[in-house]
Amino acid sequence: MKLLIAMAAILFALQSVAKEYNINVSESMSFHLGKKQVEQIFTAIYEPLDIAPQFHYLPSQRGLRWVNLGQFDAEAGRVESAMHQFDSLIPIPTPLATVRLAVFCLDPQFCQVNYKEGMVIIKGSLLSVQFCERFALNCHAVQNTISAFQALAKSHSLQLLATDHFSIGSLCDSGLQKIYMYTLPGQGVNVRHYIHKKHLPLLSKIDLSIKEKLANGELNAFINRLSNEFANCNGEIIELVAPPSPKDQLYP
Repeated sequence: MKLLIAMAAILFALQSVAKEYNINVSESMSFHLGKKQVEQIFTAIYEPLDIAPQFHYLPSQRGLRWVNLGQFDAEAGRVESAMHQFDSLIPIPTPLATVRLAVFCLDPQFCQVNYKEGMVIIKGSLLSVQFCERFALNCHAVQNTISAFQALAKSHSLQLLATDHFSIGSLCDSGLQKIYMYTLPGQGVNVRHYIHKKHLPLLSKIDLSIKEKLANGELNAFINRLSNEFANCNGEIIELVAPPSPKDQLYP
């Protein structure tokens, strides 16, 4: 009898391990969106699959390596240009969202990309890093979005280069009351969820779940909550339709 009980316990433990599903969330995404909101949206995406994911928050490249090696099961969200060297990861076809690079500033005359001026970027934001490298810009990385916005408030920098919607969520914690934003021209970049190739049988089910969340407005409502959060703490975002000096612009 004791042997049967022990075997049953081992079998239960193995089943529990087998059902464990680990999602890596980049430090950039967790700072931009907040851990609670990230976990809510991916819990909802995986709910129809009867999967309750566990979430891990690792530095950008280390987390990707762990998922690529199969130590984790999925990567929460990345832009395609950051994924070329990770050949074990498969993108879910339907994008979670589309993001664009934007320049944030406290004085509208500085809301432009200019190679002569040093700009702040957020550590772990590969899209910003790649843009700075492409145009040989003088960019300085800070730990998170709150630090970046505070750098503007303290005049440590005149410009912040970051993604549009995903950077707005932390403005309430920055102490700012008003900020200007100029979105760089371009079609935008898709953010997709990635799974390890061992989970290929789940791809169509995850894709369907994301499509349903988009169709019923759940994902869009999530993005809109981020955009409206600053207004909820009496802050104001003023979107500029044109840069102050078009001749100085660099386009992605």
